[in-house]
Amino acid sequence: MNNSRFFLLVLVLFLLYACDSDKTPSKTTTEQSSRLKTISGEAQGTTYSISYVDDSTDYKFQVDSILNEFDQDISLWVPHSVINKINGVNRRDSIFVFVDSTKYFSVLFDFSRDLWRTTNGAFDPTVYPLVEAWGFGLTNRQAMSQEKVDSLLQCVGFEDTSIDMIEEFDGYFYKQTQIYKGNPKVRLDFNAIAQGYSVDIVGDFLRDRGIDNFMVEIGGEVLCRGRNAKDEIWRIAIDKPTDGDREFQAVVQVEDRAIATSGSYRKFYEENGIRYSHTIDPRSGYPVSHSLLSATVMANDCGTADAFATAFMVMGVEETINFLYANPDLNLDVYLIYDEGGELQTVFTENMQAILEELDAN
Repeated sequence: MNNSRFFLLVLVLFLLYACDSDKTPSKTTTEQSSRLKTISGEAQGTTYSISYVDDSTDYKFQVDSILNEFDQDISLWVPHSVINKINGVNRRDSIFVFVDSTKYFSVLFDFSRDLWRTTNGAFDPTVYPLVEAWGFGLTNRQAMSQEKVDSLLQCVGFEDTSIDMIEEFDGYFYKQTQIYKGNPKVRLDFNAIAQGYSVDIVGDFLRDRGIDNFMVEIGGEVLCRGRNAKDEIWRIAIDKPTDGDREFQAVVQVEDRAIATSGSYRKFYEENGIRYSHTIDPRSGYPVSHSLLSATVMANDCGTADAFATAFMVMGVEETINFLYANPDLNLDVYLIYDEGGELQTVFTENMQAILEELDAN
């Protein structure tokens, strides 16, 4: 691992091209530029932007349909979404049965359970009751105390004895999905992985249509495949970790990978001189209070990058470093920004260092 004072890796939708202005574009580059399509819109309470190289087809209608369907299954902001219906089950002797036609829920459920085990509970989609109680959900924050936290922790934990999913088949044909709650107060929140996974879904849609060069961004989580319109590796701008005006510090090259970030420097509130981050540690029940400001993860898919970025924000700097050393097979490239005595310090993996370019060292 290497240390430095510069860089913040918070992904933003701002594409940069590293071409000299006095270069004459090649015929191939000119042709690709003329075929560049860009579509944008809203989904999951945020925005999306997609750039791809294609002859003529505008896929905005199809993308909007996919993301709307995803929200109907996974969004906590859609009153009658599948996840809200599951969260509404409040008896341990009840079984919630539904047909998971998209498989979005079942994939996220199984994926999240694997990540919960891998991170020893740092990533936990059952943290939702604590998120709401601390004031970062859909309801007003509650008066918190150790007693209140201890009570809510009884509702947190992704063990199959607390909540489990069984997919029922008739022979080889899927029939229905059943959700069992051993703890009726367990409630799910896939927000820490949903945006990244939806990026992968849109990416799969484009590749199924023969598009090999694209960039998909939803809420700052990004998947890049192939090359941009100038036949170069996609480059994503990097922010400085401040809650003031946005300032670019660096760019990162993203080649056939996904990149996602999680940070504590924008979503927070202060009360009685104490700063409360929106990142809740599902193991302690409290907002994180360590020095880590931002965790950015590069992985082969955006769901993985998104989830581990959240998990590392829970873990903090030292625990994340130890985790990476213990799990090299995960093939994660990571960039951490933390505060040390009022100064920004960084820790990043060797591969991440190689693809970062500083814009301003001051």
